[in-house]
Amino acid sequence: MSSRDTILSKIKANKPDLLELPIINPDVFADSRNTVDEFVLKVEVAGGQVIKAPSDDAIMSQVNSMFPESKVKYSTLENTADFNTVDFDRIKSPKDLEDLDVLILESDIGVAENGAVWLKDATLPMRVLPFITKHLVIVLSKENLVPFMHQAYDKLIGEDHDFGVFLAGPSKTADIEQSLVIGAHGALSLTLFLK
Repeated sequence: MSSRDTILSKIKANKPDLLELPIINPDVFADSRNTVDEFVLKVEVAGGQVIKAPSDDAIMSQVNSMFPESKVKYSTLENTADFNTVDFDRIKSPKDLEDLDVLILESDIGVAENGAVWLKDATLPMRVLPFITKHLVIVLSKENLVPFMHQAYDKLIGEDHDFGVFLAGPSKTADIEQSLVIGAHGALSLTLFLK
């Protein structure tokens, strides 16, 4: 057995017991804020932008005008095969996608509290995509906005996920000389389309 396998087997053998999640009454946090307005505000504070769009066709038209020079691009929206320049059947490694210019994904949960959106494995052709694309575009229905993370987690109960992530804003860090750097280790921009 390799040292890696030995370490992993010891970790698996020494897992702590799972603790029940606390029961939280979300009504305690209820207020009169408009969920859509709060979501837009929080996305913008995190460095992203929100554009309201009536349809997928309007979204695709807007994306094409926003990123006219993009060459390597992919969309998971229905009926967008003519937009796609990536064939995932030919991709052997995530490194093959290091030049991905634009990625369009769908989300089924948005959180007004922090401007985060839920991305799950089932909607990602490859898990690394939202983190290596230059420009990330996420499409979300207004009906799928919730005020707080409590409601977001409630929506996830009962779903089986191998992988999922709440993502808020483009990549950023302020570790370098205390200056905010956008796109330090991920997407340079995040655009959210609300339908």
